[in-house]
Amino acid sequence: MSVLLKDGVWIISQFIDEHNHEMFNSPNKVKKLRSHNKEHLLPKTIELIDQYKQAGCGPFRIARLLNVTGSGTSNITPQQCQQHLRKKRESNIGRECMMVMQQFLFMIASDENFYHAIEIDENGVCRSLFWADGRVREMYQNFGDIVVFDVTYRTNTFLLPFAPFTGVNHHGQSTLFGCTLLLDE
Repeated sequence: MSVLLKDGVWIISQFIDEHNHEMFNSPNKVKKLRSHNKEHLLPKTIELIDQYKQAGCGPFRIARLLNVTGSGTSNITPQQCQQHLRKKRESNIGRECMMVMQQFLFMIASDENFYHAIEIDENGVCRSLFWADGRVREMYQNFGDIVVFDVTYRTNTFLLPFAPFTGVNHHGQSTLFGCTLLLDE
């Protein structure tokens, strides 16, 4: 289908029916369409997704387990599992940030040279964290001639890149100077 804007009015200029699909005659197949992709997961299914995630399963394995055992809504896709897990992570990020702050306060009490910085966005959500304890700050003072900033890791729950600041000591060994979690590089 081609659409043109002519004199402030949208006009269909070309329509090729063969590029269209047949109408679904079964209501349970309509969920496969992009416009209807908002699958309503049953509370039981949501609970199982959370339990499988806690057991260390990823979205593909969770979907496969739910579909094989018949424990959930029919034909759950990995994308639906991932979407639910993403929503859950987004709602937990504030609580997780508070737990990190509590840990930082504990570190400050036990190490007077502990340093941390937190960047908060306009919505009050944590964008990035940086921290370095007294030992690594001393290592930086001694061996901070060359610093490597590596953002290749993406292993945390919130998909925030973990970026260690590293360098090389006088023995030719890698040494850590600090760590950060970044919303974007």
